[in-house]
Amino acid sequence: MWAPVLVATLVLVYWLIGDRVRDGLGLPGEGAAPPKPAGLRVVTWNLHNFPEPSQDQTRLRERLQGLGADLLAVQEIHQPAALQELLPGWQLAISEHGGRGHQRLGFAFDPLALEQLGPAREHAELSMRGRVRPGLSVYLRARDGGPDFHALVVHLKAKSDGHPLRVQQWSLLADVAGDLLRRDPDLVILGDFNATGPVDGRATDELAALETVLGPLGLRRLVGPEPCSAYWDGTRRDAWHEPSLLDLVWVAGLDESHSHSAQAHPLHHCARHHCQAFRSTQAHPEPDYADLSDHCPVIVDLAAGQDDDP
Repeated sequence: MWAPVLVATLVLVYWLIGDRVRDGLGLPGEGAAPPKPAGLRVVTWNLHNFPEPSQDQTRLRERLQGLGADLLAVQEIHQPAALQELLPGWQLAISEHGGRGHQRLGFAFDPLALEQLGPAREHAELSMRGRVRPGLSVYLRARDGGPDFHALVVHLKAKSDGHPLRVQQWSLLADVAGDLLRRDPDLVILGDFNATGPVDGRATDELAALETVLGPLGLRRLVGPEPCSAYWDGTRRDAWHEPSLLDLVWVAGLDESHSHSAQAHPLHHCARHHCQAFRSTQAHPEPDYADLSDHCPVIVDLAAGQDDDP
């Protein structure tokens, strides 16, 4: 008689606090990063106006450490010094500007895994005369004879009504990418592309259009089994939150790292809910979504390989 009630209660408790219990015990939770293979792990994560008062900084530190990243592209950074505190020993390269919302972007990387070759470059042309965020690129070399490559982080104009401005940014992005590719044929572009689609349009149409701009440069978008990277309130504006694919990773070259077989994997609530809608309320929050960011980190593992640039 009591068995069904007990089972239902345990399932409910697991759903509500299971992730926090696993964190407290030091166990991997659903949506956590898989073990890191040999090679480079590249991650992009929009940290949602970091640091916000609502963010659980202890949990965020644990999540950042649990990524196993060698290179982390970040967006929506207001206080780089606070990010440095969460990543002791890492090197940061953060943009000076962040558009009207002061949302800076950039990179953090493990100096034991990567060496920076020259200063970071801020690409102001993507900011549309300061209205939105610039781009930022760094030139890196993997330690132990791994590849050297440029990495470019972007955060394009948001929302469907921003689509016309995003289209303008695409051509500017292609110009920046072309310049970087002339310097080195290995390039990773990653970040928040805000590919929501135009007003009364579809996100898939925007992705297809973006492919026609970046594809001719030899850039290919890495995809994975879960087709989302962030959640939003949805059209109903109730406790249900809906998935969207905003955070993308593009690669050119890097053949020595077998990038053709690489996939982009969203973690945390995106993986835990398999890119399906979920409920999150003040009484019963989805912890990563409520405490950290509406975006999920997206990881790409590049296999180990020797630099084969001419």
